[in-house]
Amino acid sequence: MPQSVVRRAFVASLPVLMGYLSMGMAWGVLFTTQVPQAGPVAAGVVSAATISGSMQFAAVEIVKNAANYSLGLIALLAILINIRYCAYGLPFIEEFKRYPWYLRWYLVCALTDETYALQVQCPYSGGGRSRYLFCIAFFDECYWIAGTVIGAAAGKLITFDTTGIDFSMAALFIVILVDQCREKSNRIPAITGGVITAAVWGFFFLFLPGHVNKMLFPAMALIVSSLLFMRKKLEAAAS
Repeated sequence: MPQSVVRRAFVASLPVLMGYLSMGMAWGVLFTTQVPQAGPVAAGVVSAATISGSMQFAAVEIVKNAANYSLGLIALLAILINIRYCAYGLPFIEEFKRYPWYLRWYLVCALTDETYALQVQCPYSGGGRSRYLFCIAFFDECYWIAGTVIGAAAGKLITFDTTGIDFSMAALFIVILVDQCREKSNRIPAITGGVITAAVWGFFFLFLPGHVNKMLFPAMALIVSSLLFMRKKLEAAAS
């Protein structure tokens, strides 16, 4: 593989390195402190198999309260949490079909928010393009796995209270929400998601205080349903 492609992909992925290491470490600490039987190896395996930060944060709660979650509910939650990747993949459908099956499936499975943002800005065409897309996906995956393993190892050594560290993912999405609201074309979906999430959380907090940790599914279901209902309006606004 030409060094120029690898080097360029690595340089482009450095901002992701900073974000994934810090966020991955937060998840690793949360994972091993909330699930004491887990360790760095388990964290690395989960990260390599999942490659979805938001789902992994949700999975910690699922593992802790496994009796409250059926396999069907877990699968449905995974679909709702990661459904945005279906939209991300649309621009690559025809292109990925031309790649060898092993590369195609790896690129599909390794797709994340940050990876997509870098891949759509690929400066290459032809063979260089496929190599660049692979390098971006591979580097980003390595950053995330490394961060979670480091965090998991640190979590085994931490003796102080880590309550609140799970808010790091919520904080990240709040920042993303604010950033999305700056773009006029994104304001309706962003505000819809923010308002519905706040409303569902408020409902659970006031009327079902012992079940706030179960708000994720109804919130995601309402958001997806609302956006589908407003689809024509959103498409018209985008055009």
